[in-house]
Amino acid sequence: MGGGEHAHGGDFRAKVWSMSGGPYCRPKHWKRNTAFAMFGVFLICIPIAMKSAELEV
Repeated sequence: MGGGEHAHGGDFRAKVWSMSGGPYCRPKHWKRNTAFAMFGVFLICIPIAMKSAELEV
């Protein structure tokens, strides 16, 4: 009752499909895209933090 042998051969992760690219994902221009994302985060967070500090009692 165990379904038989499970050593199908090799690493199953290479055959797994996912939208994020799987375990070996290295998207094109990932450094540039990360820099854009961080710039966007700072562009949003800095004004919010400044307004929050201004409104403190």
